[in-house]
Amino acid sequence: MKRKIGVIAAVFASSLLLTACGSKEYLKDIKAEKYVTLGEYTGIEAVVSKLEVPEGVVDSYIYDNYLEPKAEKVPVTDRAVQEGDVANIDFVGYHDGTAFDGGTGADYDLTIGAGQFIEGFEEGLIGAAVGEKRSLNLTFPDPYTNPDLAGEDVVFEVTVNSISESRAPELTDELVKQLGEEGYNTGGAQTVQELNDWVYDLYDQSVQSTYDNEVETALASAIMENSTFQELPEELVERYITSIENNMSVRAASIGMSLAQYMQLYQGLDEAGYRALFDEEGVRMAKQYIMYQAIADKEGLAPTEEEVTEEISALMTLYGYASKEELEKSVDMESVKEDLMRKKVVAFLKENGKIQETAAAAE
Repeated sequence: MKRKIGVIAAVFASSLLLTACGSKEYLKDIKAEKYVTLGEYTGIEAVVSKLEVPEGVVDSYIYDNYLEPKAEKVPVTDRAVQEGDVANIDFVGYHDGTAFDGGTGADYDLTIGAGQFIEGFEEGLIGAAVGEKRSLNLTFPDPYTNPDLAGEDVVFEVTVNSISESRAPELTDELVKQLGEEGYNTGGAQTVQELNDWVYDLYDQSVQSTYDNEVETALASAIMENSTFQELPEELVERYITSIENNMSVRAASIGMSLAQYMQLYQGLDEAGYRALFDEEGVRMAKQYIMYQAIADKEGLAPTEEEVTEEISALMTLYGYASKEELEKSVDMESVKEDLMRKKVVAFLKENGKIQETAAAAE
């Protein structure tokens, strides 16, 4: 459950890009002190992992995004399939003796070890020669995008048509410039060193964001445990639940899935399960933001008009809006103010807290 809550909380961070609609209750509409009695919130101890950019990820990113797309396939005729080869195959999948939908392919280039197919498929072709036919007895994972096949035993009949090696070009300053000219996003890099630095910064920002989220979670959880909450405003809770559901739906749609399919595959939850999780997280988020508002009220941390204007300008730049009016069509401006308040309160809590770091590597 802890992992699932973490995913939902991370998704909620992007909930600003929602259009306000209907009757909703915001923090501005309530007096936070009516709903929470704050406990101690300064000097709070939080133990978090010190994260670092994992070794090798920069090289892997550069290979996957820049070198592999430019790799040449070189035919292999003197040996069998090995890890890393591209095997051109024909295949038919059978379930209970009948070919199932989506389980058939012809003239398909499969990179062995890339994890494109279910577990055991690619491994089962290692050692196969050109022209060889193999029967692979496999089991679909559970959960799976097609619930009819989840956890089911199947047989794939596979023919290896050809084998080739993928040979990527050497990364040079000239290639880096060429990549930029061809429309690859290289951050404007002109040299190999600049590209390496830019990619490293991408991962470093991600690591810092993860670290900041862990610190906030640790501090907020400790303060919430020390605080007492009254019955929460129903409309406020519902707004957070809706925000969570909308953002998870956007995530699902971005990879061609329905919300139900996405939650089943990545969280292992049916509809009743994920709606219960959304409800639980909606209540938790409502409590957390009411708590933040109460602290902001006591410490004078309400965002100034100048800070709100700066935040709006930053959002316009980040999401490419030409005007504030255009931004307001897609962004719930009251949520922008609430999140800006949250940032100020979290900064205050960090400054007045006791953060202890333990050594750990980022995944």
